[in-house]
Amino acid sequence: MAEAWYSAQQLADLNLPELPASKPGVIGRANRDKWPRRKREGHGGGWEYPVSALPKAARDVLLGNAIKALPAKIEAKPPVELADPADLKDYQRQAMEARAALLAHIDLLVMEGFGRGAAVDKLVALAREGNLPPELQRLVPLANARGGKTGTRTMSRATVYNWIKARDAAGGKAVALAVKAQPEAAIPEWAPTFMRLYCRPTKPNITEVLEDAWPVGEPRPTYDQARRFLKKVDAITRNAGRVGPRAMRAYRAYIARDTSELWPGAVFIGDGHTYKQEVAHPIHGKPFRPEVTAILDVYTRRWVGWSAALAENTWSVADALRHAVTTTTCCDIFYYDNGAGAKNRVWDDNATGLIARLGITKLHRAPWSSQAGGVIERFHSSVLHRVARRAPTYVGQRMDQEARQKAFKVTRKEIKEIGSSRLLTSWQDFIAEIDAEMERYNTRPHDSLPKIIDSETGKRRHLSPQEMWNKAVMEGWTPSPISQEEATDLFRPALTRTTKRGLVKLFDNEYFHPALEVLYGEKVMVGYDIHDASKVWVRMLDGRFVCEAEWNGNRRSFVPVSVARKALENRVSGQLKRIDEHRETALASLSPGATIQNRAPEAAPLTAAEEERLKALEAEWEEVVEDAPALQMPEMPFKAAAPQAEAQPVRSETPESRFARALRIECALESGETVAETDRAWLNRYRQLPEYRARKRMYEDFGEDMLLQA
Repeated sequence: MAEAWYSAQQLADLNLPELPASKPGVIGRANRDKWPRRKREGHGGGWEYPVSALPKAARDVLLGNAIKALPAKIEAKPPVELADPADLKDYQRQAMEARAALLAHIDLLVMEGFGRGAAVDKLVALAREGNLPPELQRLVPLANARGGKTGTRTMSRATVYNWIKARDAAGGKAVALAVKAQPEAAIPEWAPTFMRLYCRPTKPNITEVLEDAWPVGEPRPTYDQARRFLKKVDAITRNAGRVGPRAMRAYRAYIARDTSELWPGAVFIGDGHTYKQEVAHPIHGKPFRPEVTAILDVYTRRWVGWSAALAENTWSVADALRHAVTTTTCCDIFYYDNGAGAKNRVWDDNATGLIARLGITKLHRAPWSSQAGGVIERFHSSVLHRVARRAPTYVGQRMDQEARQKAFKVTRKEIKEIGSSRLLTSWQDFIAEIDAEMERYNTRPHDSLPKIIDSETGKRRHLSPQEMWNKAVMEGWTPSPISQEEATDLFRPALTRTTKRGLVKLFDNEYFHPALEVLYGEKVMVGYDIHDASKVWVRMLDGRFVCEAEWNGNRRSFVPVSVARKALENRVSGQLKRIDEHRETALASLSPGATIQNRAPEAAPLTAAEEERLKALEAEWEEVVEDAPALQMPEMPFKAAAPQAEAQPVRSETPESRFARALRIECALESGETVAETDRAWLNRYRQLPEYRARKRMYEDFGEDMLLQA
């Protein structure tokens, strides 16, 4: 900006010190002192004179007037000139911007013809007196950065010149005006030892670390020093070692999945859930917790299908998917966890697998990554848990332990006395309750779906899953469900078998049809019904239908045994074996010489059918014992068995005996006893199996009582 010039009339009107108050007087003074002058453009001509030619007293008055007339804001060096603005803290940034603004005003005064020294002196004097314009006066304590609590301390002439010098040395960059950051406190010498002792899986508190585990001779902090140090440490460092890699995911960044680009049926997500309520078993009526497999549509969050079974298995998952694709639409991708329920040959075989026959894609989430299935995991906690909490036999974490134990005793007592319990929900009522909840869920607003204005209330609310589904249909999407006739064939399990002399063998049963005779030695697909073993459906590997083979006489059983019936018999056989084992263990705890005759209660007489079935099971058991290797029967956990005078019968290993062995080893480890490395290795392998996790949940719910149930 050019230097300011004034005419003789303007100088006379300002009434400046050491200058005449009339136009002729000012012209005379200018001629005597030989002021520089130039022709005035416009306004009738005449001469005008620069500020630098005026006496000092007159210049000071003009400088003060100019400072008060400065604009509130002057653009300083733009922030983009900073090397890295993200490195500046708030107080550094505020001081830098305030100093840059004040120096920019000084630069403006210098460009108007006032000297830098005079401009700085006048600015400092007015700041000290508090006579700067309000916009500039507020910048003074920020620029000084040492205003104290009252903010009364102001800047000095030397301080302003230091700012100018720092800015000029940095090539005019405003970053040079920032206050230097306070140095970070050094890491204490005791910090590595403290973190090593603090970050352990046992999760000790600060007092335990400092008093119980601190090494002798090393410098030890006080409790407050350790507490303040932990506050400065980030959450990941603070929890590393105290929690495992899976739990650590709760502290790490994650990727949110966007579903806005999907459509109904694009992705179905499912998962099995051990229901948190005891219901009556559909066969014997005793209390048990069913496995509910639910399937949701990811785009609409609609609950599209479900199934309930005695345990999560291949066919409970398949039945849930069948329910979904026959009542809503067929999906493009089926997303399930990494368990065995949907990761086996029945699902994945290239020829006979359900995926190949349905023509869909199956994906699995990584093990121990429940966050990847957040849609279905949240559904479990907000829907299935909610339904289970309505019943007195709820066994979830939120159930009061005293009430839970009381319900447990009542149901077992009533089952023992009258064969049923008034507290248990029947299987039929359980199915009806889940169906009703499915309808309520699909018509209830879901907070992950878009919002609309309700036509009845006039208020904004989220769409319900059913409304989201209907909206997609109105926009042109068409569902394509599978008919019941197609589903019967598609969801029928199938295995690959080799034909021989008109026969195919499946589950110890042989099936015959003349059409198989010409296919001797060839591999075919054999479809079967898990509830009806009277016939099978034979197809070529390319899918062409061959025949419907009937059950024939070459078989092990006198009558055909279906898969479901065979599984039931195996389960009953195992229950009888476990009863025998528990009975012998209980007798072993008696005094030496105790016998079954003088200790066991008198049993009720068996019916003829029960006697025949028992004889068959005993014969089958004797065959197993003769062929089984010599295995030592593990003791029951937490109960020391008395030494036996006679050798115990050799028994094959069962799921119950394996779990009892695991409990015994865990008890020994917890009590500090010596455990063989072979037992440790076996326990580590066994803990990875679904069998251990399922029985561990039952043991946590019911204690040792679950070990005594048939």
